Amino acid sequence: HPVDRILKGTQNDASITQWRNKIGAEQADRIAKKSIFIGTTLHQLIEKYLKTQIPPHCSNLIQPYWESVQPILDSITNTLLIETAVPYKGKHPYAGKVDFSGEYKGQPCVIEWTTAEEPKGIAEKLYDKRLQLTAYTGAINQFYDLKINYALVVVALPGEKAEIFEFDRDHLIQYWNEWQERLQLFYETV
Repeated sequence: HPVDRILKGTQNDASITQWRNKIGAEQADRIAKKSIFIGTTLHQLIEKYLKTQIPPHCSNLIQPYWESVQPILDSITNTLLIETAVPYKGKHPYAGKVDFSGEYKGQPCVIEWTTAEEPKGIAEKLYDKRLQLTAYTGAINQFYDLKINYALVVVALPGEKAEIFEFDRDHLIQYWNEWQERLQLFYETV
């Protein structure tokens, strides 16, 4: 089963429902559609750049997000995976499409790229991105027999430097345990 489907199937929708009710369904749909477009486009540009090292041409809508992540991209070396499906085999198998694995500032890591209109401030506001990142890290470590114990969620922000959330081994173990609970819950309901 895909990681995103597992997370969506086991998440608490209360905050999303509150947000949709607060701003209205039509406005929420418009914001979600724009956000998906920006995120998908930025992922494609990052993938192309990491493979070619040629800076892309960006639309005016995407350019501020691209500039936001540029310093992080400049610190990436030794790319292992870009937008690659990775399976996890075990009692509760899953698979996901990892955004990036390689070295950031010389340290092996996994990176999840995301976008936002304003800084998150605290890791808790990343919601399931932390579990998604941890699931991918576990799958990469198992499938490629690696020991990556450092991961980042990079939040591209228009007009300012990207917000970087770093997770060390202790964080990843904590999130792995939470991921395992969600995985268990998912498999109990399918």
